Amino acid sequence: MNYVIDAPNASKLLQEEVFTSDELAKQMKLHPSTIRKIFSGEPGVLRIGHPGGPGRSQYFSLRIPASVVERVLGRMRVPA
Repeated sequence: MNYVIDAPNASKLLQEEVFTSDELAKQMKLHPSTIRKIFSGEPGVLRIGHPGGPGRSQYFSLRIPASVVERVLGRMRVPA
């Protein structure tokens, strides 16, 4: 099985904490599918899996760096 890593800055990810969607869901008290919806199209998120093809389903697992979490949460905050 061939896996694809879709992250142009993958070497930078080795230097910071990286979360799975399940880990973030527990911390943020959200469902893992909600975390996947929020972070799946974000730049900097590492997608690991296979792109599918004839007769095969597409499957990707997300790894979300702490810097991306901070950026997205900062954008989602309601101003005081």
